[in-house]
Amino acid sequence: MKADPRKPAPFVVPSTGRRDALIAIIAGLLILAFMAYGMMHMAAPVTGNKLTGTILEKTFTPQKERQVSFNGGHIEGTKEIAGEFLFKVRVEDQKRTYEVPVEQPVYESKKVGDQMTFLRPPSEQR
Repeated sequence: MKADPRKPAPFVVPSTGRRDALIAIIAGLLILAFMAYGMMHMAAPVTGNKLTGTILEKTFTPQKERQVSFNGGHIEGTKEIAGEFLFKVRVEDQKRTYEVPVEQPVYESKKVGDQMTFLRPPSEQR
C-alpha cells in the first residue's frame, strides 16, 4: 500500500533531555511563586491612606434618587436613596477638615463627637 501524496508527513518531535525538563519546571515554579506573591500583596490592607478624626458636623441634603444596577443585559436591582449623607471630620494629624460621604446606616449610627475612620480622598492617596 502506497502513502497518499496529498497527506503531509507526520511531524516528529525530538525527545527532550532531563536538563530541558528541569529548566521548564523551575521556570514554571518561579512564575507560580511570582503570581502567589502578587496575590498576597494585593490582598494586604491599604496602609497610609486611612485617616481617623472627630465628627464635627452631620449634613443631610435631600435628593430623592433611584439607582438601578445592571448586570449584562438585564436589571440586577434597584435602590432608593433619600439624599446625600455627609460628615465633616476633623483630622488633627493633618490639621484639616474633610467632607466624608457615608451611607444612611452609618450616618444614623454616628453622632457629633464620635471618632470616624475613612479612606483618604482618591486625589490625595499615596
